[in-house]
Order: sequence, then structure tokens, then C-alpha cells
Amino acid sequence: MIRSSPDLKKRLVLVTGASRGIGAATARKFAQQGHPVILTAYGKPALDSVAAEIKANGGTAHVIPADLSGSKKAKEFIQNVLRRHPDLCAAVLNAGVAVEGAFTDRDPESFLDEFQVNYFAPIAIAHELALHWMRNKNSGSIIAVSSVTSTVPFPGHANYGASKAALNQMLRNMRFEIASANNIHVGIVMPGYTETAMTANLESVLPGSAPEFIAETVWDSFNQEILESIAGLDNKLVAGMFRFFPALSDKLLQLSASVLVPRKKK
Repeated sequence: MIRSSPDLKKRLVLVTGASRGIGAATARKFAQQGHPVILTAYGKPALDSVAAEIKANGGTAHVIPADLSGSKKAKEFIQNVLRRHPDLCAAVLNAGVAVEGAFTDRDPESFLDEFQVNYFAPIAIAHELALHWMRNKNSGSIIAVSSVTSTVPFPGHANYGASKAALNQMLRNMRFEIASANNIHVGIVMPGYTETAMTANLESVLPGSAPEFIAETVWDSFNQEILESIAGLDNKLVAGMFRFFPALSDKLLQLSASVLVPRKKK
């Protein structure tokens, strides 16, 4: 068990996409629990603000800005982090991007942009972390913030859901191939519609989750070694419907999509 380490609560945790939303809330949560955190995102000023808040509340935060748009950049980033902080014990892979647009309205060549950030970058980081921990015979934890759209259709964001589904499947195989035998926890957290800057241009009759609620789910994944979590009872029900009753769920979605599915603000 990863939690067997007596000093785990003092060990370092990386959070990507930590400048706002779920990432910032997750960084604050881990800091509150006694973990020093490394905050990374593209924009340094926003990261500095989150770090200052954590430090003001007695926590420890390091800021390392990075462009994680692709596997090469992500690999160079995590290798640099591990040179500076070889004691890193966990990573929350939260950085992501969503491009709104119907399937037939988008050029398929643009699909790669989301995959670079949502799939290739986090997989590159997970790959390097696993090798580092295996070489040093250390335990570790990788938690990916995916999306319920990886299991449920989300009109207007098909490629986003596809990139998250690819992420999920690669991490499941990673868990099977190497993680269990090497004391590495690999967790997947799937939020639904969440009130963040990424969704600020969307509106829905249904309320979105607070980033802090998702951060609690991420913490539980880490602290309890939960393998996969769908955040929120409503999202669990929808995901279950599409898994066990796909034909019926498709029909219900077609009838209610214009009302229930978050859509771009007019």
C-alpha cells in the first residue's frame, strides 16, 4: 500500500493546470492536508497568486510555469521537475483544453490540438514518473482529471470527450502492466459540468459542480487509492444509463439535449 510510508504527508505533489479552477482547488486541498505542492500552468501570474494564497495559509508551494501542449514539452518539463525534486510522490494531471464545435463544423486536423494537451502531455508525464519511481523503487500516485464526457456523449465537444477516453484507456493499461506490481497508484477522476473558466462560455439549466467538490474527489482518490471515480450522483446515474441502456440513453439525450446539455451562451 502506498500509504505505508510514515512521512507521506510531508511529501511533494505536482498539480498541473493549477492556475485556476479544479487545479487551483486541488492544490489548495493537498496543501491543507500537509503536502508541499508544485504548481504548473502556462501563466505565471495566476500561479503566483495561488501560491501566495497557499503560503498565507501556512502551506508550501513552488511555481514552475510550463507549456504542456504535447509529449515532447511535457517530457522535458517532468524531467526538469524530477532533477530538482526527485522526492516527488504524486502528480495530479489536471491541465486540459476544450474546443467547442460540432463534429461536422470542425476540421479534423484541429482535433490534434486537444489531444496534445489532454492526452499526449499527461501520458508523457505519467510515463516518466513511472520509470523514475520504478528505478528508485519508490511508491507513487498518479491521478488524472478526466471527464464524464469520456463515457457519455457531449454534443459540441466530441473531440474533448474522445481525448479523455483515450487518456482513461492508456492509464488503465498502465495500471495493469506496471502499476500494481511496482506499488504505483493510478487513479482516474471524471467530473461532469463544473463551474470553471473553461466552462465560462457555457450555460445550462442544471447547476455545475464547484471546483472544490472535484478537488475533494481527487483527494479521496489519492488518500484512499480509489482507481476510478465519477464525481457527483447525477453524473454517476447518467454514466450508468449510457453503459447499461445505450439505445434508450441515446433517445433520451436527443430529446433533452437542447435543454439539459450545457451550450454556448448567446
